[in-house]
Amino acid sequence: MKDERLKLYQAMKRIRMVETAIADNYNNEVREMHTPIHLYDGQEAVAVGVCSELNREDTVFSNHRCHGHYLAKGGDLNRMMAELHNRETGCCKGHGGSMHLMDKKHGVALTSAIVAGNVSIGTGYALAEKMKKSNHVSVIFFGDGASEEGSVYESICFAELKKLPVVFVCENNLYSISTPMDRREPNQDISSKFETILPVHKVDGNDVIAVREAAGIAIEAARSGKGPSFLECMTYRFRDHHNVGNGVDGRFRTTEELQDWENNCPIEKLKKEMLLEGIVNEKKLYDIEQKIKQEIEEAFLYARSSSCPASSELFDGLWG
Repeated sequence: MKDERLKLYQAMKRIRMVETAIADNYNNEVREMHTPIHLYDGQEAVAVGVCSELNREDTVFSNHRCHGHYLAKGGDLNRMMAELHNRETGCCKGHGGSMHLMDKKHGVALTSAIVAGNVSIGTGYALAEKMKKSNHVSVIFFGDGASEEGSVYESICFAELKKLPVVFVCENNLYSISTPMDRREPNQDISSKFETILPVHKVDGNDVIAVREAAGIAIEAARSGKGPSFLECMTYRFRDHHNVGNGVDGRFRTTEELQDWENNCPIEKLKKEMLLEGIVNEKKLYDIEQKIKQEIEEAFLYARSSSCPASSELFDGLWG
């Protein structure tokens, strides 16, 4: 478990550093990135905890806040950064941008900008896997706001009726854009709305070990033919809904609330635990950061040195 915790820390730290680098470069003078962005800072334990229990052949379906899921599942960082710069070397050839990442080689099948749009698609994919008699699992990530969409309820009912190999992961960060839970929901416990339909697990989404253990149970159940599960991970995004603000500047949350959650940072929590137990030292942590920093710098260079898609390809891949 010693080595596993270090791997989990490194994966979370990598996501955080990538998001920080994107934020630092997003509004630079030359405005190289024109795609809208929804950063994942603060929620890293969910993506890493869940994806650490998946096989390469398992598939994740993500939403508009997809960078963390993409990276945790093994998505190519160079191609992701190129996509954010809308370059032809991007994972969607520069046509998708931040909210539409894909890496089929590593099991990132779809990210959708439509709230809850990925849920029914991921459920359908799980149906296909069952029909093929594979043992692959489909995992669908969505937020607390998306949980209020009718397609989520319909997909969950269908998945349970058909005993599909799918895990529904709700990242409850307490806000739908800028509207808090208590202004949208009479019930603050999202998972309880579905507990009469399928097995539910509610966990501390800022504890990567707790997320991993709960995800492991749900994924094994799906893989062994026992059907779907619902995993509610209580977490918090440190950024604004989109762009690079912190929500305090948008006046929908207080400085005190943000600081309380920053003090519960999933990365710092695991770091302190490992230092206390002597699993790692500051020199090792520094070396990890430097290696990630170099990887990120190389990804930006890759993106900036890549060409934009040709104008003749503007409508390629579009149907309507």
